[in-house]
Amino acid sequence: MYRKQMTLQRILCILMVVVSAVVFVYALGFMTDANDMIATAALGYEAPTGTSAEVKAEIAAKKAPMRQFMDDMNLFDSIFVKVGIGLILVSLTLLLTNTHTRRKYYISNYIATLLTVGAACAVSVWAHGEIAGLRARYFSGEIDFDFVKMACDDLARGNGSVQSVNVYTESAFWFDVHYYVFGILLLMAAFLILNAIWKSILMKREKNALAMGKAVS
Repeated sequence: MYRKQMTLQRILCILMVVVSAVVFVYALGFMTDANDMIATAALGYEAPTGTSAEVKAEIAAKKAPMRQFMDDMNLFDSIFVKVGIGLILVSLTLLLTNTHTRRKYYISNYIATLLTVGAACAVSVWAHGEIAGLRARYFSGEIDFDFVKMACDDLARGNGSVQSVNVYTESAFWFDVHYYVFGILLLMAAFLILNAIWKSILMKREKNALAMGKAVS
């Protein structure tokens, strides 16, 4: 039984580090496409020469909320990347304390497990709230997709102030995939807790067996 448990704990600890790295990679790529699209329309596009002042004012009014959204999204993403690095460092305590290989757990192993589980839960709750909020704003009218598509098309054709590739997209992939990323992270956290409980039970059984002079495998 001990062999099965130790094999499981080794796999779980290593996978926790891997999943933490996946969270970091997700943070690096978060909403890259949407950010490029919004930046193209809100920053790269200017009304053609000869456009009336009234139309220019309308364009400026459409750009303002998009710029604010982009600023808020970039602020969140910069924090998210740092949080991802922190999550990796915390999960590495599992390996630094040999939680993945020890037959007998000490207080340091339980602390490393609880810190990792706590960090995983905290990051998941925080990131979900932020991403869900950004997703709601993205599709609630702050982003004028008709204007964005027009701006991207014009810039791709070489109209406006600069020329650009067409980066228009309405995909919600980067928003929605977080359910899978953090779902897996929370699942790993749950398995770490179950593993620690299983380890404690086996350690107690081993102690009792040794006290009775029985061999333990």
